[in-house]
Amino acid sequence: MMKSTKILFIVSMLFWVITACNGKKEKMICKRWQMYDVVFLNEKEATVQSDTMQGNMQKVTETILKDILMKNIYEFHEDGTYKTGNAAATSTGKWEFSGDAIKFIADNDKEEKEKIIPFEKLENDSLIMLMKNDQTSFQMKLVMIPIGEK
Repeated sequence: MMKSTKILFIVSMLFWVITACNGKKEKMICKRWQMYDVVFLNEKEATVQSDTMQGNMQKVTETILKDILMKNIYEFHEDGTYKTGNAAATSTGKWEFSGDAIKFIADNDKEEKEKIIPFEKLENDSLIMLMKNDQTSFQMKLVMIPIGEK
């Protein structure tokens, strides 16, 4: 009897620790985030860098992409919905944590689209998401800070 009580206590403590951590992560992310920086990764390994003309085109493309991304806002709501975009276009849907990644499930009348984006850092004052080649043709870090907080 005593052994089963200890096991039940340990299991309940583990459940409490796991749910408390998830609640803490959810509390940290549920806010409005603005882009602070876009950092391109693995530029030196890119094959286009071996050709001067293509290398220059990659820099131009990165500059344009960074300019567009810097205007993006990400909003994560406690009800599990999100909104992202800028003045030109927005996207909405549901979000959830998947380990150290955020699963975005886009609202789309035609089909349900899922995108899982890992995050490197999630704290009250910063969120860094890792965009890899499976999400864009560039590997980059999206560095965000919260807005609208007092």
